[in-house]
Amino acid sequence: MEFRQLRTFRAAAENLSFTKTAKRLFMAQSSVSAQIRSLEDEFEVKLFDRIGRRVLLTDAGQKLFDYARRMEDMTKEIRSEVTGAQYTRGSLTIRIPETLATVYMPEVVDRFHRENPEVKLIFINCSDLQLREELNSGRIDLAFLMTDSIRFSELNVHMLKTENLILISGPAHPLAEQKKVTLNDLEGRTVLLPRTD
Repeated sequence: MEFRQLRTFRAAAENLSFTKTAKRLFMAQSSVSAQIRSLEDEFEVKLFDRIGRRVLLTDAGQKLFDYARRMEDMTKEIRSEVTGAQYTRGSLTIRIPETLATVYMPEVVDRFHRENPEVKLIFINCSDLQLREELNSGRIDLAFLMTDSIRFSELNVHMLKTENLILISGPAHPLAEQKKVTLNDLEGRTVLLPRTD
């Protein structure tokens, strides 16, 4: 396995097109295919499912993509440290609920970008379903959750603040006339919650 093969694989995984990958990396499409095939032979697994002209990542391909991204980011960081480059390079992948991101992240992103202009920020809507695995594997670097409690012994978890949640309804809803609503009042009623997965 060579770093250039991982670089080619990462580009192919991001583009999901060998043709676009070849153009992006200034390579012949046959060279892209050969490097991907070489990786598949070495690992003895399929990294892409080829459906007509489309390519999709397999589960094994997704795992390799996560490692390839981390290795390329580490390489950029090493180069930055060794050469004394002014700015840190790489990417930071963050899971955060859209509601929190909308309210709190604009100012944070603006400040972070001013201090680290070469770092690419990637935001993904948050779910705690696979959070432990994603953080441990390096698929994501940081996560923000809205939850009563979360206990991951192998991860650093900090409570930042508490948030008041507000239940809203249309003006014609029977509960809209009440000054106070309890959990018992919600029994048997439809409550809409946002998806987080």
